[in-house]
Amino acid sequence: MPGTLRTSAISSPVRPRLALLAATTAALTAAALSGQFMGVGRAGGHIDAPSTVLDSPADLTDVYAFTSPDDADMVTLIANVRPFQVPGTAANALVDFPFATGARYEIHTDADGDGAADTTYRWTFRDEDRRPFGVGPKVGPLPVNSLDDRSLGVRQKYTLEKIESGGAGRTLLKDAIASPTHTGRTLMPDYGKLRNQATRQLPGGGRTVATQAAEAFKADTQVFGLYTVGTSGPVPGWLPDAQPLSALNVNSLILQVPKKDIALKGDPERNPVVGVWASVSRQGANLERSLSKQAPTFRQVSRQGTPHIAFALFGSTVGLAEPGGPEDRFQARLPKDDHLESDFLAATLDPVPPHRIERAQGRTAPATPRRDIQALFMKGIGEDNGSTFGFDLNTHTMNADADPERIVLAEQLRLNLSTPVTTGPKSHGVIDGDLQGFPNGRRLNDNIDGPLIRMLEGEPAGPSAADLLPRPVLSLQPADAQTTFPYLNLPHAGP
Repeated sequence: MPGTLRTSAISSPVRPRLALLAATTAALTAAALSGQFMGVGRAGGHIDAPSTVLDSPADLTDVYAFTSPDDADMVTLIANVRPFQVPGTAANALVDFPFATGARYEIHTDADGDGAADTTYRWTFRDEDRRPFGVGPKVGPLPVNSLDDRSLGVRQKYTLEKIESGGAGRTLLKDAIASPTHTGRTLMPDYGKLRNQATRQLPGGGRTVATQAAEAFKADTQVFGLYTVGTSGPVPGWLPDAQPLSALNVNSLILQVPKKDIALKGDPERNPVVGVWASVSRQGANLERSLSKQAPTFRQVSRQGTPHIAFALFGSTVGLAEPGGPEDRFQARLPKDDHLESDFLAATLDPVPPHRIERAQGRTAPATPRRDIQALFMKGIGEDNGSTFGFDLNTHTMNADADPERIVLAEQLRLNLSTPVTTGPKSHGVIDGDLQGFPNGRRLNDNIDGPLIRMLEGEPAGPSAADLLPRPVLSLQPADAQTTFPYLNLPHAGP
């Protein structure tokens, strides 16, 4: 399987290649780090539209949704933002990666398939500056052993609200403290203790934490070329899969709630399927009207559900997409309006990557229209809806109480809450027979690069496309996530 360590990688004939591995990793890491310092990030596929790199705190990198492996009655929803964070040390303690204040971070669920949120969980952050006169470093000079230590000069507090369709909502948490940016083991000798203190129980069941975490995204970097130019080259099967994200951090909103809280009519057995996506909105105004008569309004600037929309449909990423194009329009659009966007609908029926692979490698692209790809992104996997998987798994039509007349084409990460937790998970998920894996939701250890390429090439109805995926001599991947809440690994940090 791609993304695994082959034993031959450490035998003597290939040891000289380790120097290349180090050089490749350094180059890719430098490219990734340019995102936080220069406003542009190039870690292929981790950003879905040109505009998002200009606003790192609002840049949604990944959304995960899965039955909690430590409690089958719970579902875990995770939204990661602000990618490419360098590990903190005492020497660079001024490096700080807070959540944005004045923004709304939201995770939405759609239980009836109409493309509109039935339940929204909303985080809003504020800074609490406890420094004398508001000046000086945010952390130190003494170690931080508690979220209440005065050495943590600036804390982020947040309000978490649960908003039901129709606008009714309630506050679940107020002035909860977020786990801070890890500034290194000298100043934060036990970050796990700080994260535990930041973990809060929710009324009615569940828990949440807002925290920095180690990047979890498992990427096959050699596969990216298949999306953008049609070949994995330049030397498939020989180069190391140097993954710079394996040494970097992100900000994570981790939420675990009872399944009944998001299932249609509170019944996950009759209505097991939910759609999930996350968004970030910032305050703005309508410049077509007088500003003197306007209160600030919130405008969506980032959105993500199914990963790799830009890669899989348009074959694009930063540097290959035009600002204001269909990738950016997707970021600002609600799922209920996806079926009104002609460019998006056309791309789901005729995605770009298979044509590039055909031109580059002579492999015949599957015939269009691609009803299977449209189902993958906009319907879910259903026996009779064009998905070609041949069984019902996570389409909203499986919900007994859903009105078929209201179900619309809408991009969402669809999850069947009744699928049992897999005891032996496979990283390629459903395409390799693991029905709990991607695209039935998304687990933290799922690899989505290879499965999407294989489905774009016509699996499972057509012949296997697994041979397209190179097997690297060595793969650097983030450490596997844990099986207990909050699942994500502690952030990387130096001394």
